[in-house]
Amino acid sequence: MWDRRPSADELLDARLQAGWTPTPTSTVDGDVILGHAACRVPPGKGPATP
Repeated sequence: MWDRRPSADELLDARLQAGWTPTPTSTVDGDVILGHAACRVPPGKGPATP
């Protein structure tokens, strides 16, 4: 799919464009999106947990 090694931003963009959504992790501070995906999803704007 890539003719070179993609950056973390390019990989995340491709996943988001394909319909992927980050899964919040339950922490003592509430549900938060962790990892690199957190830089693209503003706090409180991630998908709701069931």
